[in-house]
Amino acid sequence: MTVLFAVSGITLNHLADWNSNYIVEREQRTVSVTVDQSDEQINQQLLSAFAIKQPVKASYWESVNQYKLFFDNGGALTADLKAQTAVYENIRSRPILKQFNSLHLNEVKAGWIIFSDLYAGLLLFLAISGLFMVKGKYSPWHSKRGWLLLLGTVIPCVYVFIAS
Repeated sequence: MTVLFAVSGITLNHLADWNSNYIVEREQRTVSVTVDQSDEQINQQLLSAFAIKQPVKASYWESVNQYKLFFDNGGALTADLKAQTAVYENIRSRPILKQFNSLHLNEVKAGWIIFSDLYAGLLLFLAISGLFMVKGKYSPWHSKRGWLLLLGTVIPCVYVFIAS
């Protein structure tokens, strides 16, 4: 559980840098599609340009020169008729990381809340009891180690006040 929360916590902290839930593959090609063609002709031409065998879920004109196709697997193909280019984005789930993130963010609800709360309570017990288990010069209350305990408390508190 600690590994699960640690790994998903790191990936969720860097969500702005990369998508830990999905792999997005982009492929760009030059196409010769014109506005005067029918939607069906444009679809066929775009599908053959990227050798896509999937059925089209939906399509629409985003603007006069932008045409978009959507596929069942979550992929999308956007054609810029003015620039004569098209971009295909294929989206796939990242195995394991997506499930870890789902548990970390409690997207599964119900029984997971109870389990997660019990686990958090056990971690609190471990952290607090560890302060009193060791006696003598190795105790966290000893002058040399007391600074570490104080730093571990003060640093997050200072950060909270600076960040807000």
